[in-house]
Amino acid sequence: MPALLPTFEPPILPGPFPQGARYTFTLDSVLLSSARSLSDLLAHIPGVYVARGGWYGEPEIVLYGGRGPASLELYWDGVPMLPLGRDSVYLDPARIPLGPIERVDVIVLPASLRVYLVTTQHRPTAPRTQVGVVSGQTDIADYRAGYATRTRSGFGVSLLADWASIGTSSPGVTTPPFGTSDIWVKADYVPPGGRVGASFQVSSSSWHRATASDNRVDGWRQDRRDKLLRLFVAERDDGLGWRLTASLGTSGIGHDTLVTRRTVSFANLEASQTWRTATVSGVARFGAAGAPQQFEARAGWMPLSPITLAGSFRQSFYTGNRYGWRTYGTAGLALPLGFSARAEASWQEDAEAPLVTTDAMHRTLDVAAWLRFENRLLTFEVGRGRRDPFAPLGFAQGIKSVDSLSPTPLTEFVAAHATLHIVPGVTLTGWFFDPVLGGGDFEPPRHGRISLTFYSKFWRVFKSGIFALRGEVAMESWSRSAFGGLDTTGAQLGITGSSFVDTNLEMQLAGVTLFWSVTNINIMRSSYVTGLGYPKSAQQYGARWFFTN
Repeated sequence: MPALLPTFEPPILPGPFPQGARYTFTLDSVLLSSARSLSDLLAHIPGVYVARGGWYGEPEIVLYGGRGPASLELYWDGVPMLPLGRDSVYLDPARIPLGPIERVDVIVLPASLRVYLVTTQHRPTAPRTQVGVVSGQTDIADYRAGYATRTRSGFGVSLLADWASIGTSSPGVTTPPFGTSDIWVKADYVPPGGRVGASFQVSSSSWHRATASDNRVDGWRQDRRDKLLRLFVAERDDGLGWRLTASLGTSGIGHDTLVTRRTVSFANLEASQTWRTATVSGVARFGAAGAPQQFEARAGWMPLSPITLAGSFRQSFYTGNRYGWRTYGTAGLALPLGFSARAEASWQEDAEAPLVTTDAMHRTLDVAAWLRFENRLLTFEVGRGRRDPFAPLGFAQGIKSVDSLSPTPLTEFVAAHATLHIVPGVTLTGWFFDPVLGGGDFEPPRHGRISLTFYSKFWRVFKSGIFALRGEVAMESWSRSAFGGLDTTGAQLGITGSSFVDTNLEMQLAGVTLFWSVTNINIMRSSYVTGLGYPKSAQQYGARWFFTN
């Protein structure tokens, strides 16, 4: 009979956290949605604006809080993921493969996001295979093949390969031909006791984008290779007690059409102690070839059942005798009748981009407070915050119409998000964000997203409820704004008021998922970035199979 074996603990920021401070996307969240990239997932968080250079294969830069590249921190299995090559300032989340990921954790700070990507860990001894095919308009083609196996001794191997491409779009749509291949291989060993383990993985991503016919999106070719070795030893197998984790890795790029080959190396050592109501941990990161040295302390504690405290402190040392500090704290209080409150503050004097040696330290203090109500039918949270002025660095490579970003003034914002279970199987969710004072580039007023979802396993003719049907209609909308970045002459670009409606229909039968999604089904004649185009009523459809051998 197949057995379930222990695996590595998920390398995420340890809790506990107050309610609402953490967003978690599981494998089902990714599978049962129209998200094709990490940028699509992050768009579910209030206040996130995705500057899309076009459609599939184009830049999808995540902007939050008017902080430019400082608004997003990415960690792959607990190790910082740095932008390399021509994107050494901004990291494009659309170029991070989601295939190997089984969980995405997002810690929402008042002016930045910390994103923790957790790769797949195969637990049963029964082998598993997956196959995927996607097609659609503009000659979209996406093929996926994966395999995972685990022996009873604890040794396992997982591999995944993705090949995707898109052809030439219609005139007016800045989506030139694009192709990518992502290959991921992981070998790990965690014996049945679950108190020691080792893992080694290699991720290889290659993409090639042609230059747009109107020259508004840069052509780009690049290969990225990431290697990571992880080891751990723990006191217990249930997650409690002390734990030591060590990581060694390298990240490099090559075959870029603009910059030379570059490789950075790093070593991480983490020690943690976990009790039933508290966690403390310390992390030391040692980088080479430009990667920073960092020392971080983190803690979470529930001193009483209604009170939750969490925070972190980090010091970084960069090349050129520069150093920076970041600290973050949050406190939550559970109130009667399903209410709770949360306050958070973030202070930093740090660099925006670790690999930019000319970047000075930026000092900011950002605060926010939230009130939450939750019961079985309704979850609602509303908050208000204040962010210090900030001067973002440049702008992402690839989108030629925007050269840089304007300094962001002192900003006060209100935000809200809610989930309403109308009837069994029908759910209405949405979020709203508005910079009522100040606001920066790509931070439009009255920005929101709303989604109506139907999900049910009502066809009980199949055993164990293995049939499921899900349909979703979602709309993202924002008002007109005068802040859409600066062009090469320094002139201020604007953002037109827009509303994009997407639909997604999915059907599951055991391990098979069939889907059909349509982007911009309302044929909106606008775009996410001034001067660029976006497709109208673009369709894609396909299937994913998961089965055991």
